[in-house]
Parts: sequence; C-alpha cells; structure tokens
Amino acid sequence: MINGAPVIFKSKMQQSVALSTAEAEYMALSLCVQEVLWTRSLLKEMQVQINYAVKIHEDNQSAIAIAKNDGYQSRAKHIDIRYHFVREQVKDKIIDLQYTETKSQLADFLTKPISTKKFESLLDKARIRDF
Repeated sequence: MINGAPVIFKSKMQQSVALSTAEAEYMALSLCVQEVLWTRSLLKEMQVQINYAVKIHEDNQSAIAIAKNDGYQSRAKHIDIRYHFVREQVKDKIIDLQYTETKSQLADFLTKPISTKKFESLLDKARIRDF
C-alpha cells in the first residue's frame, strides 16, 4: 500500500505443484516479492525514494519462517532454488514480512469466497469503495 491505498493485487493459479501449504504460500510470496521489486524500480525511475522495507502481510507462519530461514533449511531443501531469493530480500531488509491472521488478510476478498459482511469489511480496510 502506498498512502493507504493498495497498489498491486493479483490472483493467479500456481504453475507448479507444492507439497505443503507452507510451500505453496512461500512460492506465492516469491511472486509477490518480484512484484514489489518491480514496483520499487518503477518508483525509483519516477524519482520516488523508498528508504524503508516494504511490508508484506503473510498469513502462514511456516512460510515466514522459511523466508527468514529460522531453522527450516532442512524442511525447505526440496523447494526450487528460484524461490529462495525471498530470503535475500528479507536479509537485506528490502521486504519486511509481517504475520497477519487469516481473518484480517486484506487480499482474501480477491481470492476466496467470503460472506458479504466480511467482503464489505475488507473493502473498507483496503479503502476500496465505489463513491
């Protein structure tokens, strides 16, 4: 989010099979980080300086642990190496992974069937409204 408004959101079917939910989330996180890096590059070309880590809200604690390399190295050794650049971005403080409970995850209204009440609540939180 920039100035409280969402900048990028995407719903996409994964190209490869994941062996666990954590792996699937980690693979999706990798795609998210790629989008963040591209957006930072675009903003830099527009002379907009971002001197802070970009927050990414993740609702899977295992995926966060894999990205932060908190003792998950042996469990994550089968994950394709191309996804592990996320670890570098976390280590270099380009991104800041924040745990967000699933019920508070703003992106859910784009990817999951939810009730009208929750949909409207998430729209308000994401500051997306038809005026």
